[in-house]
Amino acid sequence: MPKENSDFSDWVNRVELTGRVSSEAQTVELPSADSLVKFRIVVPRLKPVTKATVDTLDCVAFKSVAIRKINKLEIGDIVTVTGQLRRRFWKTGAGVASRVEIEVDSLKSAS
Repeated sequence: MPKENSDFSDWVNRVELTGRVSSEAQTVELPSADSLVKFRIVVPRLKPVTKATVDTLDCVAFKSVAIRKINKLEIGDIVTVTGQLRRRFWKTGAGVASRVEIEVDSLKSAS
């Protein structure tokens, strides 16, 4: 049985993606009165092993600096986003659903 490592200092949840914006930014008001902005990017697969040649990834941002940049994006813009993977859960009529999203810390536009 593997020994559990209690020192998390070298564990990292960090992603950097460069892709094409594929949806308009959408502001979502949360019950807490905070808001977030979400959008999608499409990233090509370098070596597809299935018929899919791209990945479409949901991105969300809470930080005002990132939100200002995201709100200026247009569909087709090439961007690099950095952040962390987050799995979000919610209840539906059929049970519990989940989705993995990129929580954006920073964004750079290539245009």
